[in-house]
Amino acid sequence: MTERLKELERVHEEVRQDPHNVSDDTRKYFWKLVRQIKRETSPNEKEIAVAAEVRDLLFEASRGKTYRLGVTLGIMILIGMVPLLVYLWLLQTPLIWSNILGWTMDDIWQFIFRFLCIMGVVALFYPVGRLIAGKALGIRLLGICRDQYYEPTIKIDYVTFLKAPPPKRKWFFFFAGFWTVITSIILGMVGLVIGGDVTGFIPAVVLLLFEGYVVYSGNPSPSKGEMGHYNREKKIEKVWRKKLAEAD
Repeated sequence: MTERLKELERVHEEVRQDPHNVSDDTRKYFWKLVRQIKRETSPNEKEIAVAAEVRDLLFEASRGKTYRLGVTLGIMILIGMVPLLVYLWLLQTPLIWSNILGWTMDDIWQFIFRFLCIMGVVALFYPVGRLIAGKALGIRLLGICRDQYYEPTIKIDYVTFLKAPPPKRKWFFFFAGFWTVITSIILGMVGLVIGGDVTGFIPAVVLLLFEGYVVYSGNPSPSKGEMGHYNREKKIEKVWRKKLAEAD
């Protein structure tokens, strides 16, 4: 048994006893051990298994229940169709973008309603990005849950996640984050073709600027969303590649 495995089992026992009241020191130490596993070129499967169990205990304590993926995602997509249909209905009222400075209050409210509909679609279709990325990169997904901001997301199976090499984990988060931009651009194109509307491109630009800034800054904080996770895995990848080169 490796020293790290002993430490993981010790942490597991502590978390198992009361997952709702784990100390900050224990949490930080656990995630430090996880980062060490991620840097390994040939990670220990027993360490991965124990780490995944600890993570699931902490995850359930902080995020609550995880719902079945197929059924819940289908319901979310159906709900997401509501703001989409409302947006298409709003396109029946012309919004003259070439005279934006001359908009009346009715025009402004028309724009606000369109913008809110688009953001609703982007939020409800966001988990689809994780689903596509997981399928493409071999990372299993377990179901729908909430993220730290109470928005819908898809819970990752941590065993397959830790077994995946850093480049796959990195691109998983990048695509999942960029999917919001793709969704908004698609809505922008639909609005432009059907009603000469460009509302959908506005959140696309905002999201692109934000996500681009996060990637450029290299900030690995989870509070920066998927691109924060991307930055974290990118840093881990550098150490992992160095270890690979040394092994050769």
